[in-house]
Amino acid sequence: MKRILFRAAAAAMAAAVAVAAVSCRPAGGASAGEAPAADPQIAQTLAQVSIDSVKVYVDELVALHTRHTLSTQTDPQQGIGAAVDYLAARCGRWAQAAAPGRPKPLIERVSYSVGEQGGRYDRVTQVPELMVTLPGTEGEREILLMAHIDTRVRDVMDSTAFAPGADDDGSGLACLLEAVRLLSQVPLRQTVKCLFVSGEEQGLDGSRHLAARARAEGWPVQAVLNNDMIGNVRASGTELREDRKVRVFSESRSGEDSDSRQLARYIRETAARYVPDQEVVLNYRADRYGRGGDHSSFQREGFTAVRVCEYCEDYERTHQDVRTEDGTAYGDLPEYMDFPYLVRNIRINLAAVMSLALAPAAPAQVRIANARELDNHTVLTWDPVPGAASYQVPCRETDGAEWLPALPLGLSGQVPAGQTEFRCPLSKDNYYFAVRALSAEGHPGLPGVAR
Repeated sequence: MKRILFRAAAAAMAAAVAVAAVSCRPAGGASAGEAPAADPQIAQTLAQVSIDSVKVYVDELVALHTRHTLSTQTDPQQGIGAAVDYLAARCGRWAQAAAPGRPKPLIERVSYSVGEQGGRYDRVTQVPELMVTLPGTEGEREILLMAHIDTRVRDVMDSTAFAPGADDDGSGLACLLEAVRLLSQVPLRQTVKCLFVSGEEQGLDGSRHLAARARAEGWPVQAVLNNDMIGNVRASGTELREDRKVRVFSESRSGEDSDSRQLARYIRETAARYVPDQEVVLNYRADRYGRGGDHSSFQREGFTAVRVCEYCEDYERTHQDVRTEDGTAYGDLPEYMDFPYLVRNIRINLAAVMSLALAPAAPAQVRIANARELDNHTVLTWDPVPGAASYQVPCRETDGAEWLPALPLGLSGQVPAGQTEFRCPLSKDNYYFAVRALSAEGHPGLPGVAR
């Protein structure tokens, strides 16, 4: 009877999420005209994100005592070696149970050498990390989800002290674990790779190793979403609590319309469609002041990458020794996390990843064809996109942060698949323009910005 009631409750939740998603429209997304309808498969997958599972992941990671990059690799109960074993075992079970007809996930243990150049290392050693590949049926492009395994206390060189790392970055690891669990049951056109990296607290070494490998091996990476601290809602010192906002940091090294900014806007748009009770705040910075994250390793190699991060940070948790001092409790423990908030942030990740994995690529060579002409029209051209059933042309005013939900003057931004030119009576001097491709099911891809 309990099992029947549980299944009924789960079905009701899935239906509720699906209804909420279908009825929601983004407030300022990257669409032109009517916003794409929510995909029932994506909504159903998001409804299956389990708060109970997420709590178990975090508790089991914390039970490893420390995951410090230089911690033991031989003890089966604690340390970085045990952490990689734990992650590989969980993902391995889901890989074996992958849905029939879906390419089986691939699990690869990775290691890299550290300490040769000094830095935050007291020895030369090999450090482990993990890569789980969820192959797409087409596999022309890859979307990377990333979080870091390692933890630390106040002394970054202390590799034996209790460093639970519940939020930093057990929350990000929980996101990746749920992604592997759920996406192993869903057929996607494009490949999703989950990168469980180490060495973040020692200087981003694990992500630097994988980013260099991705560049050397020519991985067809479309987007990188780095999840680092996505489960806390309290700001220490100010006591601000914010459980309905999450930040997406995006850097621009080539101007306002960098590819990373397009990805950030895309995450915000898909979140508004599928997770309407959580706001994505676009933060146009590489990261927080004086700090960095693993996404920057991929940006340096030329990839499109952003960081997903909680809106408030609690410095009584981050990088602290577990203790009570002057009546204040310190330490990054699970009891200080907000798990409903974490679940919503996991859903935001899955919505963006699944949408990208089902959509065509961004159009290449998007150009303003009449850029040098004295003409109040704008003429756009672009290369055809394989798999595009149609195109959309969004625009925004030059001081606007997001693409307008529709073209001004009631103009249509819809373009049929066989057409790769668009002319409209809006001045190229007053707007930024882009083009993006849609699949036959209406999944929008990333926009290619007119240069």
